[in-house]
Amino acid sequence: MNVADFKTLFEFNRWANAKTLQAVESLPEEKLFVDTKSSFGTIHGTFVHLIGAEDIWLQRLNGAERGLFMKKENYPTYLSLKTKWKEVEIGLQKYIDTAREDEISRTFTFYNIKGEQVSQKIWQSLHHLVNHSTYHRGQLTTLIRQLGGTPIGTDMINFYREKNKLG
Repeated sequence: MNVADFKTLFEFNRWANAKTLQAVESLPEEKLFVDTKSSFGTIHGTFVHLIGAEDIWLQRLNGAERGLFMKKENYPTYLSLKTKWKEVEIGLQKYIDTAREDEISRTFTFYNIKGEQVSQKIWQSLHHLVNHSTYHRGQLTTLIRQLGGTPIGTDMINFYREKNKLG
């Protein structure tokens, strides 16, 4: 993939995140804290993990050897999470907008959340970031449905079809 492909991939990620937020907003906020016995317990917990992962990758891409993962107690409301997610998306957009071909093929080194030193290509991290978010958006879709909300499809083909209609 080249930089233009990653720009499209991250445009999809922003689109899918916005659709997910729209679906979450079909629920009253108190439902975001209902324990669903899922991987992260609640919709709120799943959101913290999803946003936290995007955020720690952004930190790493911007040169942090040891990123800090979000703590859910620091984001106790839906509004605080939504605000953080917007901040992370702006940072990722800035990174992608200024990325160069030689940059995304570069190997970089950082410490993962287990404290292990890892080296990998930036393009692999970019792929992973979007794939990881897709996985957890799917979990959120299930949780939203279980709690009586209205999920919205975030498949990539829906993104392409919507984009083709607009232009």
